[in-house]
Amino acid sequence: MTISYSLDVSKSSWGGFFRILSRWRGSVWKAVLMQLSIWTTIYMLISLCYRRLLNTRSQETFEHLVHYLNTGLDSTIPLTFMLGFFVTQVVSRWQSILNALGWIDNSAMNFANYIRGSDTETRITRRTLVRYMVLCQALVLRDISLQVRKRFPTLDTLVAAGLISKPELEQLEKEVHDPYSRYWTPIHWCYALLYEARLHGKIASDFLLDSIINDIQHFRHGLATLMKYDWVPIPLLYPQIVFLAVRLYFLICLISRQFIFRKEAKHHHEIDLFVPIGTMIQFIVYVGWMKVAEALLNPMGEDDDDLECNYVIDKNLITGLSLVDLATKRTPEQSRDVFWDNDHIAPLYSMESAKRTVHPLIGSASKINMAKSKKTITMTPHKSKLSKMDERTRLAVKRFAAKMEYVRQCRQTPPGEFLTKIGNLC
Repeated sequence: MTISYSLDVSKSSWGGFFRILSRWRGSVWKAVLMQLSIWTTIYMLISLCYRRLLNTRSQETFEHLVHYLNTGLDSTIPLTFMLGFFVTQVVSRWQSILNALGWIDNSAMNFANYIRGSDTETRITRRTLVRYMVLCQALVLRDISLQVRKRFPTLDTLVAAGLISKPELEQLEKEVHDPYSRYWTPIHWCYALLYEARLHGKIASDFLLDSIINDIQHFRHGLATLMKYDWVPIPLLYPQIVFLAVRLYFLICLISRQFIFRKEAKHHHEIDLFVPIGTMIQFIVYVGWMKVAEALLNPMGEDDDDLECNYVIDKNLITGLSLVDLATKRTPEQSRDVFWDNDHIAPLYSMESAKRTVHPLIGSASKINMAKSKKTITMTPHKSKLSKMDERTRLAVKRFAAKMEYVRQCRQTPPGEFLTKIGNLC
């Protein structure tokens, strides 16, 4: 399920910070805590063996091994570099999948407004168009989402859910043998219904028909995009090397981050801690970072932050059927609004929201006055263009500048150096 925390971060305060950290479902604590506990337990067991079970010679050998493994470990396995690129790629892919999931609202409003008629047959057409689009989405999602597959394990369950009738299912199974074409058969039925509605004059023009079809095509294109993302994942080598590198890094840290407690040892640590606090923080950050990629790599699964595919189907069906039925209802009676004949419109706020400062849309350079008055502004071609002018054009520019200078002097404005500059440029 998708974990919503938007309200907790509505203000950038310490309270919001602690509210986010206190979350469990979908949190870094849930993703990392079990592995961190196992890693820490193994670390402590190794430390206990090093301190209590090994003799002096074995301890020296172990200390040399600790120093050897810890030397250049961060440069040998550049986790920050690897995770940065990988998580960026995964998040970009996740965002594209989210945008392709598809809402039916635009198509439903087009059906309601462009397919005219209040008779039962027209109403059935509008509702059937919505049902076919939701059926198409369900057929696609049940093959790429485990959530939807569990909800609709067989095609007969789609009949029980009301997305397809028994005769329609029989026709689908009998006439369409290609499993890929089966996804888009409901869209084909939509086009057939729209063409018939246009022939009977229920759609006023070909332009409106084209608008309806474009929205349906956009919806179908999003579902096709989902199938392509499911078909072609990120190359297996990429997640393998990243996931292996993170786990291998902390596997080495079980030994390389051990504290050398013997004072006579060459690489003795001044501070002897039984638990490596710094490495545990690294574990939370790096493994948590990796878990972000693992959770978003396939957002159609059943993790805490995976997409709510079943909700999308329900929402599209309920909203679509509700919107298309608006065509049979009357629009509200028109009347003058409260701002009628008011030259200075002042929208109202609640007392609490009115206290907040509103920053209007004003250009950042709009308040800068570049001239003392409009009378002092003289326009001229750019100096880069003057050298390319012929003699006749330059003379015309000089005459024009002279006239402007004369007008400015007549208006008792301070004489400028415009003529001199033009002469020098020419």
